[in-house]
Amino acid sequence: MSKRLMVSQTKLAGDAECKVLYNKAKDLVELEVGDTSLRLDASNFFMMSEMMRKAAAKIIMQTKLHHAMN
Repeated sequence: MSKRLMVSQTKLAGDAECKVLYNKAKDLVELEVGDTSLRLDASNFFMMSEMMRKAAAKIIMQTKLHHAMN
């Protein structure tokens, strides 16, 4: 993916890197998680990020972290 702009990055457990890169010319977002890469049209990336936000909210309600706070 040429002319990529680093939008965000973090380190995951086990030193795996997670990056979000954006190619404005092609309106593509690339997610890199460790050795895995996923390319999405920006509009599909927005839908996917909303889906993951909702899923994370549902999952947190079922974790020990949520139950420890109550």
